Amino acid sequence: MREPDSTRTRERRRGSRVVTEPTAPGADASSVEWTFDPWHERPAAAGVALAAVLVFWLAIAWLRFPLVLAVALGAMSAAPLLPAIVPAACRVSPAGASRRGLLVTVRRVWHDVRRVDDVPVGVLLSPLSQRGWLDATRALTLPMPSTRRAELRGLVRSLWGAHGSPLGG
Repeated sequence: MREPDSTRTRERRRGSRVVTEPTAPGADASSVEWTFDPWHERPAAAGVALAAVLVFWLAIAWLRFPLVLAVALGAMSAAPLLPAIVPAACRVSPAGASRRGLLVTVRRVWHDVRRVDDVPVGVLLSPLSQRGWLDATRALTLPMPSTRRAELRGLVRSLWGAHGSPLGG
C-alpha cells in the first residue's frame, strides 16, 4: 500500500541499518534524529569503559562499604563512563539539540550555544565562546555514526547558524 503524498518520512539510524518511519504531516522536516551505538562504532573504547566500571565495582565490593554507600560510590564511579557504554539517541531541530542516554536527556537551545567544535566522535556544543576546562561539564557532545558524521556535522552547524549563532543567521 502506498503512503499519501502529504506523509513525509524520517530516517532513524540504529547501529548499521537505517530505518525509515512515517512522520505526521505537520512534523518539522528540518529535525533529524539518529542513534549512536558505542558497541558498534567504538567497540574497543566501550570494552575498556565497561572493564573500568567492573573494576571500580569489584574494588568497592572488596572494601566492604555499607550497602547504601557502596551503591552510591558504584553509581558515581560508573556515571562518567556511561556515554562510552550506553547507546545515545540524538536529535537536532530548529529549537536546539538533545541527547538521550540511559537515565538522562540533556538539551541545549541554540541561543545558549556559543561554539560548535568537531570532536572525533561527533560535535561538541559549548556555552563558552572559547575552549576551557568548564567544557568538560557544561558542553554537550553529540556522538554521530561514522557513516553519516560529515552530513550530520554540517546539519548541526547550519541549524546553529540559522537559529542561534552569534555570527549571524
